[in-house]
Amino acid sequence: MEAVATAHLARARELCRASRWEAACAEYAAADAEEPLAVEDLEAFAEAAQVCARGDEAVALLHRVFDLRVSADELDDAAHVAFWLWWALLNNNEVVQASGWLKQTSRALGPGMATNLWLKIPEAMFHGTTGNRSRADELLGAIVDEGQGEVVPWALSMWGQTLIDEGRLQDGLDRLEEAMAILLTHGLSPRVTPWVYCAAVRGCCLARDFARARAWSRSMARWLDSLSSLGGAYLGNCRIYRSRLMLLNGAWPDALDEIAAVCTDLDGYTGWVCGHAYYQLGEVRRLRGEWDAAEDAYRRAAEHGCPTQPGLALLRLAEGDVDAASAGVRRALTEVTAKPDRLDLLKAAVTIYLEQGKIEAARGAVTEFEEITGELTTPVIEAETSAVRGALALSEGDPGSALPLLRRAVGTWQEQGAPHEVAKLNVLIGQACRALADHDGARLEFSAARETFERLGARPDLAHLDRIVAATDAGSETHGLTRREIEVLCLIARGMANRAIANELHLSERTVHRHVSNIFTKLDVDSRTAAVAYGIKHRIVEMDTL
Repeated sequence: MEAVATAHLARARELCRASRWEAACAEYAAADAEEPLAVEDLEAFAEAAQVCARGDEAVALLHRVFDLRVSADELDDAAHVAFWLWWALLNNNEVVQASGWLKQTSRALGPGMATNLWLKIPEAMFHGTTGNRSRADELLGAIVDEGQGEVVPWALSMWGQTLIDEGRLQDGLDRLEEAMAILLTHGLSPRVTPWVYCAAVRGCCLARDFARARAWSRSMARWLDSLSSLGGAYLGNCRIYRSRLMLLNGAWPDALDEIAAVCTDLDGYTGWVCGHAYYQLGEVRRLRGEWDAAEDAYRRAAEHGCPTQPGLALLRLAEGDVDAASAGVRRALTEVTAKPDRLDLLKAAVTIYLEQGKIEAARGAVTEFEEITGELTTPVIEAETSAVRGALALSEGDPGSALPLLRRAVGTWQEQGAPHEVAKLNVLIGQACRALADHDGARLEFSAARETFERLGARPDLAHLDRIVAATDAGSETHGLTRREIEVLCLIARGMANRAIANELHLSERTVHRHVSNIFTKLDVDSRTAAVAYGIKHRIVEMDTL
């Protein structure tokens, strides 16, 4: 028995060194079954289980390690274990149990452990997530100043994200850069490495520093590619951000493959990481026009406690339900306080309000956007500000003011290598050119946008572009039709029945029937033939689109 256990244990240690954590868990379990593991090996077993998302097993093992450390009066080590047990419970979505465990830890370790730096991290997280970010900053700064070892890069990573949420972008990026420097220079343990990578790339994405995000993502990708298995919440969270950057850079099939694999790997997992993964899956599906799949992904995200806005509101807009889109984004704006997150919501709100024709509401959203971005300065944030200003000016009938704003924004997104963002701006620039009677310029902008949308597989954007081409030609009027109603009218003109239109647009037949009824009412006609004739006469439907 002794020899078997020793062989299992030796193999487990070797597998851990090779970052083959799932296989290591099997060997550790076999060794532990033969003879209870010593505390150091038991802790390594717990770490391997935690990294590869064997959450319940990790919790049970960490309890054993904690008891052994306390029994040996190794209270500092016990406090470190207590932190990881709290973190494992939190990642299992067992928030109440995690809070209860901290109280139990306080009693078990006594008042002398109140100053332990690892146990200050939960307190800092509590303050950061409940709005008292100044207290969180104070605690995390003290940990960095006083700490040694891995608690420092962990705290730096959390601190950087807290500062970015406050709108202190450069300060936050500086803290993340410190954490990354420690990781890349000295290396960190399997539990801390993915946390630092995820915090760094997430923080850069929130701060719109995509150049730095790509650089750190490449480093993260090299690390991920060196591993034999990419399952579990820890590694899955890194892959979510990798998918997001793939999407931004135009590699949509790769982005979809990556995030779909993450969601499959996390099947059955109940933590917040799973919700985050499903939200990203919903975003990719939405942009590709896969409405049902996107809706299902957003639903799964909500089930795991992840916010679904602004993605769900933009899905409703694409489906033609502008009122639901507006209600969703307005509700989300009452809840979200972090400045970078509000920017995403406000951008969506501007798009939705302009589609509704609510210029005053859009103007209010642009004003708040400007107030926030006045404190935040990165090239991408400046480009986003120019874009929302330009879209508003265009809707207000001032294409001359809109055009330089939109040109400025498109230049920045071209530098960022973000083809979808560029193409969306091409459409707006094309509309501004048409309004200024520059039809050649408009045609070139629309053609560039179409090529990009077709290459990416952005079906909703292609449909939107078709509506723009049909509805904004020189002298045309929409006669009160919404973008979706114009699209339906164009498909009626192609001879498509309601069911076929529903399949084409990924809508219910009932919704299409409602759109057709609205078209008849607004155009004051009583048949599909009359509606098409009216649309052609008034250049709502262009002959070259039939």
